[in-house]
Amino acid sequence: MKKMRIVAGLLSLLIVISACSKESEPYAFEKVENSKFEHLHGLGYINGGPKIVISTHDGLYEYDEEGWKEANSEKHDYMGFQAIREGFFSSGHPEPGSDYKNPLGLVKSTDRGASFEQLAFYGEIDFHYLAAGYDSNAIYVLNEMPTEEMTGGLHYTLDEGATWSEASMNEFNSEFISNLAAHPSQKEMIAIGSKDGIFLSSDYGENFALFNDAKMVLAVTLTENGGYYSSYENETVQLQSFSFGNDQEMSIQLPDEKMSPIVFIAVNPEDEKEIVIATYNNDIFLTMDEGANWNTLAEDSELMK
Repeated sequence: MKKMRIVAGLLSLLIVISACSKESEPYAFEKVENSKFEHLHGLGYINGGPKIVISTHDGLYEYDEEGWKEANSEKHDYMGFQAIREGFFSSGHPEPGSDYKNPLGLVKSTDRGASFEQLAFYGEIDFHYLAAGYDSNAIYVLNEMPTEEMTGGLHYTLDEGATWSEASMNEFNSEFISNLAAHPSQKEMIAIGSKDGIFLSSDYGENFALFNDAKMVLAVTLTENGGYYSSYENETVQLQSFSFGNDQEMSIQLPDEKMSPIVFIAVNPEDEKEIVIATYNNDIFLTMDEGANWNTLAEDSELMK
C-alpha cells in the first residue's frame, strides 16, 4: 500500500510539473494543432514581414514558405487587427481564463503577440473598425460604443492613444461601411470602403470625396501611391488596383471566378506585387505576382497543410 501511495504521488507530481512546464513555455509560433479556424478578424505583415499573420477568434496564426504555425499562448480574440512595421494594433476580447479586462480597448504589440501594451479605453471599448498607418502609426477608429471620453463616430490619434481628435466626416454619405484604411506614411490620409464606392480624405477625416463610384466596396487598402479594393456586384467579385495620380484602375486576375466576396486585403510593404486576400467564407489566397498566379492558403476556414 505504501509503495502504491508513493507511485501515485510521483504520478501526481509529474502531472503538476508537466502542467507548469506547459504554462511557462515561452511564447512562440508552433505546429498547428487545430487547422480549423473561425471568425477571421484581419491579416497583414506585422513587424515588417515577411510572414503573413492572421487574427482569428482563437488567436494568431502565421504563414511563411514552411506553411502555417499558430501561437502557443496569448490566444486573444483580436478585433480590428492592424499590422504595422513595429508589430500590430488591435482591439477585441481576452482569451477565456485571462486576467485581462474585457474588452481590451486599444492595444499594441511589438513582439508578435507575446505581450501587448494597453493604450486606451481598456475595459471600455471594442473597436471593430480600426485602421493604422503602417509606418506613421496614425490610428483611426470608428467608435460604435460611445463613452464619456469618446463619442460615437470617427476619431484619430497621432500619439498612440494619448490624445484623440474627432473627425467631422463631411461629405461622407454612405449608409454601409466595409472598412477603414490608413495611408502607410501620410498621417492625414484615410479611405473608407462603402456600398457607394471609396471615400477618401486628406485632412484627417474632416472632409471626404468620392474617389470612385465602384458599387459595394467590401475592402480597401492603401499603398504609398494608390491601393487595392474589392467589390461585389451582380454576383461578380472583383479585385482592382488604383493610383492616386490618375483615374486608371487595373483589374487583378482572381483565383476563382465564382469565389466568395473578398473582405480582407493586405499588401507586402516591401513588395507590392505580393498580395494576400481573404473571403467571406474564410478562404485565403496569396499571389506573389499581382494575380498572375495564386496559392490557396486556406479553404472554408481550414488551413492548408
